[in-house]
Amino acid sequence: MAAGQNKGYGSDVNIASTKIICLSFAVLAGISGVLLVSQERPAEAAGEMNCGCHPNKADKSFTHKPVKDGECSSCHKPSDQKHPKVKKGAFLLTDNGKVGLCNECHERKDIKKYVHGPVASGDCLDCHDVHQSDNKFQLKASGVALCYMCHDKTKLGRKFPHPPITEGKCLDCHDPHQSDNKYILKAEGSALCIMCHNKSMFSGKSIHGPVSTGECSACHVTHGTQYPHLLKHSFPEDFYTSFSKAQFDLCFKCHSASLADDQRTGAATNFRNGMFNLHFLHVNKADKGRSCKVCHDPHASSQPKLISSKVSGFGRWRIPIRYTKNDVGGTCVVGCHKPKSYNRIDPVVNP
Repeated sequence: MAAGQNKGYGSDVNIASTKIICLSFAVLAGISGVLLVSQERPAEAAGEMNCGCHPNKADKSFTHKPVKDGECSSCHKPSDQKHPKVKKGAFLLTDNGKVGLCNECHERKDIKKYVHGPVASGDCLDCHDVHQSDNKFQLKASGVALCYMCHDKTKLGRKFPHPPITEGKCLDCHDPHQSDNKYILKAEGSALCIMCHNKSMFSGKSIHGPVSTGECSACHVTHGTQYPHLLKHSFPEDFYTSFSKAQFDLCFKCHSASLADDQRTGAATNFRNGMFNLHFLHVNKADKGRSCKVCHDPHASSQPKLISSKVSGFGRWRIPIRYTKNDVGGTCVVGCHKPKSYNRIDPVVNP
């Protein structure tokens, strides 16, 4: 009995071993078949998330919708190459990776007069990540850091920068894709400025020439400058200043410097009492010459000749000015001196 049991136990072991060997051959044959199929059949479009072997492309804050939905085949199509044996070329972009691919889903961004360079050349991926990003719109960087990937940062570094530059808000003024305005600006001329600045600054009875024609850039630099208020050239900030033409370079780029040169003139300026030059009187002083802005508003005014109704004076007090113009001169009633009149033909004797 014991011998029979030993013999029976040995038979069971042999049977089990045979089964294991057969199963092993089956598994190996199956693996070989799988490998054979994977190596022989052409590439197939990915059906679901992550294309099986590839790293997860949908794990960041902002993900391209086809990636998020696992629809890789929206952009990638299989070729006749064998995958994974062939790494590159097994799948092709549905439109060769140029701007046409993006236009299959997105509206065209290259149909206006001025188009951003990467958009015009179809290089959308210069700015956007095709799969995912930590930045909105799948941008490769956030804010102004994206612009500095191509544009020279040093050209924008100024002592007095435009606030949108310092805040990284280039898109306050520029469209990132296209525009009908030069430099892909969102609006033209002063219309762009009044998107942020108070429109009332640019309207009145008298309007400075560049403002009326929408040429704010005649006086201001849009990105930044070495002068306050984004001015293109020097202009005195103080109420009183010693006169030099260099200090008033901004004004004299358009206006004749001769209007402040001579104490007596009959042609350099209409602001004169007879031949006595009243611009010279106010401005051309060694110690307490007055800045142009003491009387004139650089943008617009409710009075003729850009005469301000009130100007910043001493402390919190704003000096009132009431100016009346006539054909031969005018009258100023101001807070800084007694009322004065002037007449170019028949000089007025003021008290």
